[in-house]
Amino acid sequence: MSSDKQSVTIAKMVKLEAEKPIELPEEFLSALKPDGKTFAVLILAPNTRIIRIIPTSTNEVAKININIGKLSPDFLRKMGSIFIRLGIKTLYSTGLCFTQSACVYEGYIDSDELKEVSIDQIKDELERIEGVSSVEVDTLTV
Repeated sequence: MSSDKQSVTIAKMVKLEAEKPIELPEEFLSALKPDGKTFAVLILAPNTRIIRIIPTSTNEVAKININIGKLSPDFLRKMGSIFIRLGIKTLYSTGLCFTQSACVYEGYIDSDELKEVSIDQIKDELERIEGVSSVEVDTLTV
């Protein structure tokens, strides 16, 4: 029987203090930097208090915020087909319905994915989906 300890996660306790940065141990950095990626987008979901650190190829990420009415399988299917047709892979996506008729979808796209397609083209196509009330794009940079 092997005595090698297998683990699913890497963990470290930290103290949360204003104006004091949290340093990531080398073990974290090694795990986060596959294939030489040296940038990451930090995403906090305030309602769950979960922070995600997602490695990126570049120092720029587009955050797409889509406000929709009632969430439907048709919306998700159409949005997915737009991303597939345009050849875009998201780094991370999430969504939340505040009421039955007010939902938000957010997706994060590495600027590497935007070489063949513009943000304006993505925004225009997403705005055409039935039920979409607005599409906003913010650029996050280091």
